[in-house]
Amino acid sequence: MADTPGSAAHDPGTAATVVRALGDVVVSVEAAIARVQSGDAPNGLVGRVLDAAEAPDLGDVVARHNALIRAVAIVEQRGSLPDGEWAAVAGQGADLAVAVDRLRSRAGGLLDAASVPGADREDDDTSDDDPAAGTAALVTAATDGLLGETLQVLVLTEGCLAAWHRVRIARAAVADRPAAVADARALLADHLTHDGELLRRGRRVLARAAAATPLETVRRLSSARTVRTLGQLRRDLDDFRSACGADAAGWLDGEDPAVEADLAAVGNPLRVVGDVFGRGLARVTDARRRGDDGTEPDAAEPDAAEPDTAGQDAGGDEHRASKA
Repeated sequence: MADTPGSAAHDPGTAATVVRALGDVVVSVEAAIARVQSGDAPNGLVGRVLDAAEAPDLGDVVARHNALIRAVAIVEQRGSLPDGEWAAVAGQGADLAVAVDRLRSRAGGLLDAASVPGADREDDDTSDDDPAAGTAALVTAATDGLLGETLQVLVLTEGCLAAWHRVRIARAAVADRPAAVADARALLADHLTHDGELLRRGRRVLARAAAATPLETVRRLSSARTVRTLGQLRRDLDDFRSACGADAAGWLDGEDPAVEADLAAVGNPLRVVGDVFGRGLARVTDARRRGDDGTEPDAAEPDAAEPDTAGQDAGGDEHRASKA
């Protein structure tokens, strides 16, 4: 496809708006890059995540990201991309799009597996759920399922795809530009809808684990692995939130304040114990006050149907004592 310098002038409003939005899709991928390149990261981490998601093999995702960012920088400086530079990245769009979709589905599936009934739905009554089962399933999803790592690779791959669309728009001929812009708009809509929901669901599921019953809280505090895993998952979600610019986009507007309060307890065992036991004690006290039938018995008035035997018993005891 030939370079068309200056063709943006044919649709300055639509194309320019989409281009700016593509730059904001992933505000920062530094945390994701640091995570997958960390000395603590197991060998072949990205490949394992992509295999688990049944996504295309993207090879060195960091190198791919750097090459695409370099292409974007050339476009920003020159207004176009030379044929040789475009040829090196032109065929990457399809694999990147499939990988994003499958990584997102994989992360959602792990959250499904970690959810007890109602755990990620704000309008459900979860009083009959098993918090212990939900916590155990979440730990499994975060360790064996690599939930946090999946989010990191998703951030990286979305960054690559957004950069690819940016370059594609710059390379598009005048006649092809509307289609390129429309595809970029679809990407932006998916990001807004699906990644926003993924973040909100992840926070609800993790908050549910943090708000476990008192006995379960004490038991899991004895497991350093569990505490460490939940704390790391909290950081993973925070990194995802930051990288996607969730606050600026309003993704968490209207979130139940209790979710943030419970998440604040993750990694703070003493606060967890205090908060959870406080809630448990309040429930027990409230249940005793209401009574089994849900009413509030009046302790000041004895039941008229019950004979007052206290005085009789006392009198009988005194009579037997005098005879003795």
